[in-house]
Amino acid sequence: MGGDGGTHLSAHVSALYASTALLSLALVWLSYRLHTLDQVRKPTYPRYVVLIRHAESEGNVDVDAYRTIGDPLIPLTARGRAQAEAMAHRLRELIGELRVWAFTSPYLRSRETASIALAQFPPGSYRLAEDPRLREQEFAGGFQHSVPDRSEQRLYSKFFWRFPGGESAADVYDRLSMFMDTLWRDMHRVDLSGSAVLIFAHGLTNRLFCMRWLHWSPRVFEQTRNPPNCGFLVLALQPADASGHPYYRLTAESVRQLGLPAELWAESELGDTLVMSDPAESAPSSWSLGLSRLHAPHVDCAALHAAGVRKLTPPTIAGGSGWRSRAGNGWRADGA
Repeated sequence: MGGDGGTHLSAHVSALYASTALLSLALVWLSYRLHTLDQVRKPTYPRYVVLIRHAESEGNVDVDAYRTIGDPLIPLTARGRAQAEAMAHRLRELIGELRVWAFTSPYLRSRETASIALAQFPPGSYRLAEDPRLREQEFAGGFQHSVPDRSEQRLYSKFFWRFPGGESAADVYDRLSMFMDTLWRDMHRVDLSGSAVLIFAHGLTNRLFCMRWLHWSPRVFEQTRNPPNCGFLVLALQPADASGHPYYRLTAESVRQLGLPAELWAESELGDTLVMSDPAESAPSSWSLGLSRLHAPHVDCAALHAAGVRKLTPPTIAGGSGWRSRAGNGWRADGA
């Protein structure tokens, strides 16, 4: 009996050692997988996000073109094609040898602009994809037999008013939000570091992209104007700040093209609210969590500036790593 008991005990000990070894191996494997997944999930940010308005189109020089040509089929003029070639050289000066991830509106004038511009880049240095969410605002359900009447829009709201049979700027904003979610997932799935994202679209579309990315209020958006044909707006990645988070800044030339009133951003820390944004703020999760690191969403900078406010100081969540409340509670407004 004693021998049998010792044998059973030895077997149990051996089984315990074997189980412990297997558990250790499983923990090592799990730790490795979690580390790998963590690396995959960390976003990689492009050096630049550049929003390019299409070159001059037939519709820009003759509004009657929309009577007989569908808006998606309006082509570039000869002058527009020359504009696109010249713009490509400016783009090359900006982004140098960075890899290019390009997206374009499916409308012909944007596709032609993208094709002409990207032809100036070395073969294999870029990828181009069409995305219908980048299309122009729809002004009517079909051919435009008359110039849209905007008098009611001016009385109602440039952002919320909807063209009969068409879209409001708010509608375009919503689909751009979905596009931005896709772009955010790309930052997790594809290594975009050392690259530039180029978006060939339309004047209003690009302004609304800035509004969504930088969290402008509708009132701030309504003070902007379209850049000229082939004008581009540049969101430039900045080094990480003290909390370790990188952020994007809208360049001064981009602010000028948008026509943002200088008093809202120049010589004032309040202006950073208009031109800076943590890229993580565009993630769907950050909206649902209600977190923002740099500024409250949709801050009415015009009203604050008129009231003498020159700086917003947000509260810091206790125990957080630099993240700040998006809800607006506890924000301190400081005068000049």
